[in-house]
Amino acid sequence: MTQRFLIIEDHPEVSQNNCEFLKMMEPQCDCTIADTPTKGIAQLKQEIPDLVVVDLQFGTLTGEASAQPGLTLLKQMFEQYPSVNVLVYTSEPSYLRQVTKQMFEHQGGFVVVNKMERRNSFLEGARSALEGQFRIPRSLMNEMPLTDKDRIVLDLLCNHAMTDQAIAERLHVSLKTAQNYIQSLKVKLNVDQLEGQQTNTRIAVCMEAIKRRLIGQ
Repeated sequence: MTQRFLIIEDHPEVSQNNCEFLKMMEPQCDCTIADTPTKGIAQLKQEIPDLVVVDLQFGTLTGEASAQPGLTLLKQMFEQYPSVNVLVYTSEPSYLRQVTKQMFEHQGGFVVVNKMERRNSFLEGARSALEGQFRIPRSLMNEMPLTDKDRIVLDLLCNHAMTDQAIAERLHVSLKTAQNYIQSLKVKLNVDQLEGQQTNTRIAVCMEAIKRRLIGQ
């Protein structure tokens, strides 16, 4: 089945490059470009793509770049399309502090890639978003205190030793959403860098939670 990608970006060269990179990942993909947030929303109303790539900053009538149109676009997407996979590709990820609550509640994949990183990071981010993962810069994640939902997931994970699927069933959410909750905990507790190593990250999460006195021993 042909994957469909939507690029919402007002710089023609950047949007075209993004399409070309996505075609490296999926040669037969259908890549649509919208050069304004309004056109992007109009396109979403017609068809929900497998992945939406969004820049935060758009040109204004005064010729300056503003993050407000991009943030407004994201808020609309969070509200109207809660399960769409999103890749935010921006040089100013700090603007996302204004929508951190909505980011954590989003049910689809949500990944942020800084334009200053290597282009391979763009493809890695696209794959992660398509898999329904939640990945944002550590600078944003570390500023966020644990939410009530985080503490519930931490309790189910550590005190009840529940699997991802069992947590999803207990919280009445999809497996991907439950895994996103767990991934955000890993980043907030600074143990996500252990992924791929011999250390069991579930144990690391619980050990760090005990260390911080978030749960009992």
